[in-house]
Amino acid sequence: MKSGFGRRLRKLRVAKKLTQVELARLCNLGDSTLSFYESGQREPNYAILLRLAEKLNTTPNYLLTGKDIGVDWWGREKGIELDQFISGQPKLRFLGKPLDEAARDDIILVLQTAWKAVKKERAARQLIGK
Repeated sequence: MKSGFGRRLRKLRVAKKLTQVELARLCNLGDSTLSFYESGQREPNYAILLRLAEKLNTTPNYLLTGKDIGVDWWGREKGIELDQFISGQPKLRFLGKPLDEAARDDIILVLQTAWKAVKKERAARQLIGK
């Protein structure tokens, strides 16, 4: 059974377009280790948690709790990725109805698709001189 940690780890890994093996190797872990973490069968020690957070450009706090305190490793203010914001809002509502995790994932997919279409349209306009 997946833990909250495992779901967040998988979501961030997929967002970075990394396979489990690729992320494991970036973090100097065995090839199957990420599978155990994502499925909730194992949990990383503190040192590994820090490496995972660094490679996924997040904080250990977000991986563990789903909450981000809004600062980077050195305490400076940082932005938050829109997909992380949407995913991390369990009480998010749309048209008055609460959104479950699948609905939040759908919204992220729609935003990603729309963003790609807008970028493609802008590139086409630049080619023809606006």
